[in-house]
Amino acid sequence: MKINAGRSVWCSRVLFAALALAIGGCATTVGLGQTALRQGRYIEAASNFESALKEHPKRTDALVGLGIVRYAQGRYDEAAALLGQALGQDPKLADAQLYLGLAYLEHGDSDSAAEHLRTFRDLSRNARVNSQVDDALHLIRTEHSLSSQARHSVATSLELARKSEQALQDARSTYATGPYDGDDDSLLARWTW
Repeated sequence: MKINAGRSVWCSRVLFAALALAIGGCATTVGLGQTALRQGRYIEAASNFESALKEHPKRTDALVGLGIVRYAQGRYDEAAALLGQALGQDPKLADAQLYLGLAYLEHGDSDSAAEHLRTFRDLSRNARVNSQVDDALHLIRTEHSLSSQARHSVATSLELARKSEQALQDARSTYATGPYDGDDDSLLARWTW
């Protein structure tokens, strides 16, 4: 029986990750919350993040996750409070910066939105997402204030750009047999089944 070394390494990584989650306790709760959040199951995600925060109130990943849930539910003040708390512990949390900026944008606070979106852009390494952030910042800085519908459209566009990039990164890391070097052709060549 011929064993493919690349697939063997991938399987061992998946097995190790599953074992780490099983042992992790609270990490499992946060992981379940993140999965539910990505799938749009906001009530379940919130429940998992809240459970993790009961055990460890300063967990930044749970604070950010719950903040994103509250943003998705249109509860912008709660989202801002949770995301601000997470950023108070670690200002380099890119998703917290993005969603805090989006919450401020939806709320009509363009100056605070621009500040957090600029910080997100500085933390992000993705040129496509950063280009959209720059476009959004240009719109926010216009002389005329944006209508609530326009602000919502800009926020939705940025959120979808970030989610698309995250899904692409997840797919690359799931199917790659080695570190991703940015070359899609080399990624395809490494897939062995």
